[in-house]
Amino acid sequence: MKTMDIKQELSHFESARKNLLSVVIFSTINLVLTLLNANIHMLFSASIPELAFDFSRIFSVEYQNDAIAVGGFALALIVIGLYLACWLLSKNTRVFMLFALIFFGIDTLVFLAFVFFLGFDTSYILDIAFHGWILIFLIRGTMAWSKLRRLSPEEMAAGSAGGLQESADGSMNPERIETAPLRVDDKKGRILISAEYEGLQISMKRSRGLTELIVNGNVYAEVKGTIERQYSLSAIVRNVEIVGRYVSMPSYMQIWVNDEMIAKKIRRY
Repeated sequence: MKTMDIKQELSHFESARKNLLSVVIFSTINLVLTLLNANIHMLFSASIPELAFDFSRIFSVEYQNDAIAVGGFALALIVIGLYLACWLLSKNTRVFMLFALIFFGIDTLVFLAFVFFLGFDTSYILDIAFHGWILIFLIRGTMAWSKLRRLSPEEMAAGSAGGLQESADGSMNPERIETAPLRVDDKKGRILISAEYEGLQISMKRSRGLTELIVNGNVYAEVKGTIERQYSLSAIVRNVEIVGRYVSMPSYMQIWVNDEMIAKKIRRY
């Protein structure tokens, strides 16, 4: 039996998203610095936006046409916008990490071609090193997406709570580690869905921007947010795997017990 650490894979993915955000921030800073003719260059940035704007300004002066520089600046903004879109969309749709890796891979190849075309100089070593750094994190994030996408929502929820074991035939089995309750239910808020299973009273409750998974009067899992997004809350109680899910499109709640759905309710508000 080998163990697949879902929490570790999720951590790898989030680290990739953080580094992708740094690319967006520092690429934007470099573009502004170039616009201001500041002799400063930030690392952790994409090269294509800066190169596009630099070359457009050179051609703008040569051909005495300001529209070329404006076009180069617009192209730089579009490229940075693509990275920003990948960062935003990857939060709920992890495949966009793959797109980010492809974009930055192309950016790295363009930068290397530029460096060796002009003649290699030691001043480029740090830029090359940080391009490699970003690529490593994006590759790890993409690999994490590839592994996680093979899991069902129930396996994801169980793995986040206690880990999954991968057997020799590749099947996933949740470890039955009892989940410690967070606190006693305060009885406040609105019950979204409830069910009973072998003496376990299970419900999901919404109160002041907090959604809770409650079993026999104890809160076992929670998610915060004034605007609800798709999520799963899970717990192991009396050797029973319990998963409460909210799916945003279409909007409905579910309660699963041991990989079997025992309750479903359409959300209209």
